[in-house]
Amino acid sequence: MLMIHAHVLVVAATLAPPTFFSPQAGGAEQDPPPERRFRLPDWSQESWWLRRHTDAPWALTGVNVIDIADGSIRANVNMIVRGDVVESIGDEPVPAGTEAVDASGKFVIPGLFDLHAHVIPKWDRFPTSKEPEETLRDLINAGVTTIRLIPLYNESAIHFAAEVNRGAITGPTIVPTSSVFEKEPGRTFIGFSDAETARAWVRKEALLGARWIKIYDNMDEECLSAIIEEAEAHGMRICGHASKVPPHRAAELGMHCIEHAISLAWSCLPEGIEIPKFALGQRFDEIGWYWAHVDETKCEALLRRFVEHGTAWVPTLVVIERIVELGAHDERGFTDPATRERLAAALDRAARMAAQMHRMGGLVGVGSDFPIDGVEPGTSVHREMELLVERGGATPLEAMQIATVGSARILGFEDILGAVEPGMIANFIVLDANPLENISATRDIHMVVHDGRRYAPGEDQ
Repeated sequence: MLMIHAHVLVVAATLAPPTFFSPQAGGAEQDPPPERRFRLPDWSQESWWLRRHTDAPWALTGVNVIDIADGSIRANVNMIVRGDVVESIGDEPVPAGTEAVDASGKFVIPGLFDLHAHVIPKWDRFPTSKEPEETLRDLINAGVTTIRLIPLYNESAIHFAAEVNRGAITGPTIVPTSSVFEKEPGRTFIGFSDAETARAWVRKEALLGARWIKIYDNMDEECLSAIIEEAEAHGMRICGHASKVPPHRAAELGMHCIEHAISLAWSCLPEGIEIPKFALGQRFDEIGWYWAHVDETKCEALLRRFVEHGTAWVPTLVVIERIVELGAHDERGFTDPATRERLAAALDRAARMAAQMHRMGGLVGVGSDFPIDGVEPGTSVHREMELLVERGGATPLEAMQIATVGSARILGFEDILGAVEPGMIANFIVLDANPLENISATRDIHMVVHDGRRYAPGEDQ
């Protein structure tokens, strides 16, 4: 391992600085977002981004714990948390001297995940963006206890993961992802022209501490294959867009997770169909057109292929809904009612596919893509679950499974996160109402517990 790190250090030092591109300008260079000075973690710690502590034990009494696997309820039980772990759940009395918190009539579910999160400094380009510390508090207040952070700069992901880990700021567990990878010319923050340079950038990101590599639209098969191989050699996984390399081929190559709904549509078009050329400013028209022309049979075949290869999908449905809402107010450059109708239909179809893939045993996760298109951190995860139910036909239990244990499986953390069981990390939400009866009850939060520590939404943290 030391030899690998020494090799990576040399490679990273010889790489040219990344090139910055603008999505709006078709590849023209642009200024980066507002500068922040970031503190990097102590690399000597094996899992520096997972906080561990040994705080005194405490207990919830008279609570109803929902088993996320099958929806059964362990009613009126006592749950003891010791340090950052759930120690026991059952009828046994709370030991003398242990702080007891009355939770009679409350319901416990696992903490929620957001697998497509952008925590950035407040930036005029994204009007709803906030300062990162406020965003991270909003996530905890909404019961989101784990995020996969996809940054504009890798160092920001590493910094915030470390700061949460050491207790300097309040926030969820952060699984850091690399800066965006793209083959030039493209819309990116790390651009390269060949597979060997791509491999070198993967080694550099591994040294920094990224656990995932994020790729963008213009990646060809040669570079994607090289990135996957190099990342797996360093214990990392790959997520991102699948366009130039379509989703079915990306799955065959071993890409671990496909992001967004539009990505799937590229593999679901009928054979021989003529595809219009869309300008960069026609992103919404493009999404609507693709989903209006998909072949349902090919979509089902694609989902089966994902299940076969263990490829995950994070559809980010809430972004499509937000685009429809913005378009209805004529704020994003399209006023054609047909475009809005197509996008609304795309949302329905993508939601149904997500529910279907989950029932097939596939890996489906929740991601919001905040603050893109005005999506809000935290509450957007609840809306994503509601869309799975309202538009996709999922049951409340299925929607919660996707947002908890399903997302934990994508990260490879299902042994410690995503369920409320003895021995698991104590990440959970205490609710005022039963979410099995109404998925919107996940918004009625009484308490959030992250790493065994309690937070009351709205209180100073």
